Amino acid sequence: MSSELQDFLHDENLDGFLVLTKINRQYLSGFTGSSGMFLITKKRMQLFVDGRYTLRAKKESAAVVKDIDKLALELKRQKIKKLAIEDKITLAQFGWLKVNLKGVKWEITKDIIENIRAVKTKEELKCISKGSRIIDQVFRHIAKFLKQKRGLRELDIALEIEKTGKKLGAEEMAFDPIVAFGPNAASPHHFPGKQKIGRNNFLLFDFGMKINGYHSDFTRTLFLGKPSNQQARVYNTVLAAQQKAIEKVRIGIKASEVDKAARGFIQKKKYGKYFTHNTGHGVGLEIHELPNFSEKSKDVLAENMIVTVEPGIYLPKKFGVRIEDMVLVSKKSRIISSLPKDLTSMIIP
Repeated sequence: MSSELQDFLHDENLDGFLVLTKINRQYLSGFTGSSGMFLITKKRMQLFVDGRYTLRAKKESAAVVKDIDKLALELKRQKIKKLAIEDKITLAQFGWLKVNLKGVKWEITKDIIENIRAVKTKEELKCISKGSRIIDQVFRHIAKFLKQKRGLRELDIALEIEKTGKKLGAEEMAFDPIVAFGPNAASPHHFPGKQKIGRNNFLLFDFGMKINGYHSDFTRTLFLGKPSNQQARVYNTVLAAQQKAIEKVRIGIKASEVDKAARGFIQKKKYGKYFTHNTGHGVGLEIHELPNFSEKSKDVLAENMIVTVEPGIYLPKKFGVRIEDMVLVSKKSRIISSLPKDLTSMIIP
């Protein structure tokens, strides 16, 4: 990964890359603290932190660790004049750079490190796959939990998801679980509340686990009771749309083509205006990473990316359906979860 950045420096005739954002700094250096700067030049990698983090940085990072107050001196010593920085740093951070690092020309970059992060290493794939295995176990447990208990609220199920995930080895949830029953499921990012789980409607779950800082993501939509013709039609439309999109996931294809496969099918079935978000995204140290499956995305899929495919249909005041799987991009792309998703398997009588 550092060699790719050093190639970038050569290609763009830059002296170095100063990384300030937490996730990118962590990805490149291993340092997980909330403050610090990682300097990459054509020959060196150095991590600059304040006294609070010196011991932690030396423990976590293989880079040379120096005091942040020595950064200006180090730039001068290495005769660094042209420095790349990320476009995602804060105004306060940029102000600090301008005041404390005089005589430097700043080159603002976009998604240079993010594009490197999008392709996962074997170790990263192991972490994400472990998170997926825990998700599968949690979902099976929740399906049984629903059969055994009555009067459950969305909040009760969300808490059970979190408790079970941690019990099975997750360090924490990848994000706050979404548990949405009936009309609440028509809101894609519903926050679970005191709504009781009733009958004859959908119950949507969207949750993920975090392993060694790496996220995983997953959605299934159960049905409690017997679905109507409309409910079955909507579910099977989402499932078919997801399958068509997953078939498009392969090395070298444009991300927009994956979105088009799902969105086009849903539009054909006259539910287009009820599909209100992108078809998916990359997953890694952040829950939403590159590539981005949207209509206007310029991203292109590469081997060993982990992406989600998650179309949905949301009918206001009635119900919502979303089905999501993580997919490993390879010569023969594969779904990571082992759970079924056909409607019969999702029904709890």
